[in-house]
Amino acid sequence: MPKPIVLHLGDPIAYNHDLYNGPFSERFTIIRNEDLTRESFIEALKSNKYGSITALLRPHFASGNEMSPWDPHLISLLPPSMRIFSSAGAGYDTVSIPSLTERGIYYTNGAGASDEAVADTTLYMILSVFRHFTASQIAARSGDPARFLDCHRNLAGISNNPRGKVLGLIGLGRIGALVAKKARKGLGMEVVYFDKVRLDGGEEREQEMGVRWGGGLRGVLEVADVVSVHCDLNPGTKGLIDREKIGWMKDGVRVVNVARGGVVVEGDLVEALQRGKVSAAGLDVHESEPVVDERLVGMENVTLTTHVGGGVVETRMEFERLAMENILAVVGEDGEVSGEPLTAINGGT
Repeated sequence: MPKPIVLHLGDPIAYNHDLYNGPFSERFTIIRNEDLTRESFIEALKSNKYGSITALLRPHFASGNEMSPWDPHLISLLPPSMRIFSSAGAGYDTVSIPSLTERGIYYTNGAGASDEAVADTTLYMILSVFRHFTASQIAARSGDPARFLDCHRNLAGISNNPRGKVLGLIGLGRIGALVAKKARKGLGMEVVYFDKVRLDGGEEREQEMGVRWGGGLRGVLEVADVVSVHCDLNPGTKGLIDREKIGWMKDGVRVVNVARGGVVVEGDLVEALQRGKVSAAGLDVHESEPVVDERLVGMENVTLTTHVGGGVVETRMEFERLAMENILAVVGEDGEVSGEPLTAINGGT
């Protein structure tokens, strides 16, 4: 019996060679994708170039998405043999999950792999927006002694310790919960949260975690000294933090986003920063990345990074491993579904 076919998208395996060359290669026939444009990939699917593909493996978040977006048209061209699209990374805003679900195809991501790194990045952003570290870095790098001394003398007058301040979390999934733990234990912050669903166990479970239910999005935004975004980008969260929501926040609030740029209406945030409603912001993600709003670039009270919240070797290793293990968990030797994936975003066959 021929082995099920896995189409490998993107760069070669970099870390988990024993898994790839061992159990994974023993179970599947692995074919590397050669069609590196959307147009050529579509033609390859139409001509059945790669045969009866059972799974798509995308083990690196930075490569293998040349054919994006995975919209209904592209997904409709996948062969009937497809069982799972297993991808590295956490986000899936370029993939039509309903279209995959309609076809009975699982979509899995690297959920959990980047939690520690993203949570640590959030703490960095929280510290930076309270202490204005970006302004200090700019002054130190200017090479201007007068600017250095001016920053040294005056920055303390607008900076604060985060201890005792209220951290408002928008989303209390794995990353949000880890941020809450680190911020509470490490920085001495009070944590209030909003999520589409309150924690199972209600107040008792919240007390165990050291968080407080905000009673709704407005209830969180009205009391937070710093608002930190930790939700997926989907039709329900796109543009969630806009002019109206910023208006609910305290004057002088800080805003941190390490989730997805599209959750925050960047133009509304810029306006709020310009008029002082928001005193500082920390953004690892951007609405039009890799393009960063030029107005933000010129603001010393805004910390900007290049979507590297989860960018550590440990994350890449785990993304890669999970991408393969999800396929191993789902696809049997006969190419049929034989089990449940580890990190499913949807339901499959």
